[in-house]
Amino acid sequence: MILGDNPCVTYGPPVTLDWDYVEFNPLPVDEYEFHHPPRRTIREMGMNYYRRKELLTLAGHSEEELKMAKKEVKKCKSNRYMTRQLASYPVVKMQATIESALRKCRRLLKDDHWKTERHLFVQ
Repeated sequence: MILGDNPCVTYGPPVTLDWDYVEFNPLPVDEYEFHHPPRRTIREMGMNYYRRKELLTLAGHSEEELKMAKKEVKKCKSNRYMTRQLASYPVVKMQATIESALRKCRRLLKDDHWKTERHLFVQ
């Protein structure tokens, strides 16, 4: 696990899986099924702030890196909040509708749009 960038954490630095991994020999499915531990609950799979911080510190990340990651997550959350707030205004919805209509009109006015359907009009 390494320091991540996912803004969905409630508080603190996010963790993510690294691309570097340890490869083990393949294990037969029956043997795996016999030895694997019972399925964890959603609550057991979650990590709180202190557990994430402990794992990241053990992985070699400094306090400064953790603070910067928390700052980036906070900024991303703030941007998402603003986007959700602005998207609810009727003016923004109207603007999106107008932009969609303009895109469709431009597509119709292109020469290549009618070339593909020209055989339908020729008799």
